[in-house]
Amino acid sequence: MLKRFIDICATTKIFHGVSNILIAVSGGADSLALAELMINSRQRFGLEISIAHFEHGLRGQSSIDDAAFVKTFAESRGINFVGGSGDVKTFAAQQKISIETAARILRYEFLSDVRQRLNCDAIATAHHADDQAETILMRFLRGATSAGLSAMDSRTSTEYGLIIRPLLKFRKAELENFCREKNLSPRIDATNFEPDATRNKIRLELIPTLEKFNPALVETLCRFAEVSATETDFIDEQAEKIFPVVVRDNSIVRPEFLKLHPAIQRAVIKKFFALVTGTTKDFGFTHIEGVRKVLLNGLSGVELPKNLRADLRRGKLSISKNFYGKG
Repeated sequence: MLKRFIDICATTKIFHGVSNILIAVSGGADSLALAELMINSRQRFGLEISIAHFEHGLRGQSSIDDAAFVKTFAESRGINFVGGSGDVKTFAAQQKISIETAARILRYEFLSDVRQRLNCDAIATAHHADDQAETILMRFLRGATSAGLSAMDSRTSTEYGLIIRPLLKFRKAELENFCREKNLSPRIDATNFEPDATRNKIRLELIPTLEKFNPALVETLCRFAEVSATETDFIDEQAEKIFPVVVRDNSIVRPEFLKLHPAIQRAVIKKFFALVTGTTKDFGFTHIEGVRKVLLNGLSGVELPKNLRADLRRGKLSISKNFYGKG
């Protein structure tokens, strides 16, 4: 497996321009396998490695033991270790978000802080093919478009820094087998086997059911996600090229917009949302189609989230505060 890992990392050039990496290790089989593989291939790629673990404060003594386990694992291999902790439940209540979302935010904020402190070039996470499949199904069930169904990339620039995912070509079972072969003893998070959170239900119930119809479901979903990502990148590139012609003075020029393919129209509108409001987070397919309908049919306008409104006047569509809507 080490040879395959090295071959994949070399082929994808995942470590290009990267020499100092912070590995996020929970203590489970996935992240433990990632750490072991990277430790054993660091000379091949000229890497300097540190390990970080964030204790979420959600599982009492078991969670504390996880942190101690990862610390011992790192130190036994002569790897620099940095630990951190947070009160996820309190943060979730304060922000009125789910425990899962709160845990992710605090974990990545911690990892980002450590990355900067240690002057690391990237954060390595243990996302694998099964995670990819779960994410695609979860987004599909929530009504995502093809762009939302795109695959996680092996390298992604984020607000937390560069995130690299060297295990996306590996199945979870492979990583568990690797840990057994290397006599590693991963920590078990019992909450991963409780069918309460959406992702857990997808992992424990939906995927096993769908695999009865297609045993290669995970591979199929990952392949679909890769194709979607490639096609989305192409559409975004075309939208980027045409954007200065279609959007002028913070307005979409309707005659130019009508010349575009529907796929490019949607990409232009999404990019327009980002330009005017600073984000696309609150704007989904329904809002994009609402604006597209206004432009296609020459309607007066449409209401948007965040108390905004898109108005079409004299062949130009602009977005402004909706003073007559509900605030």
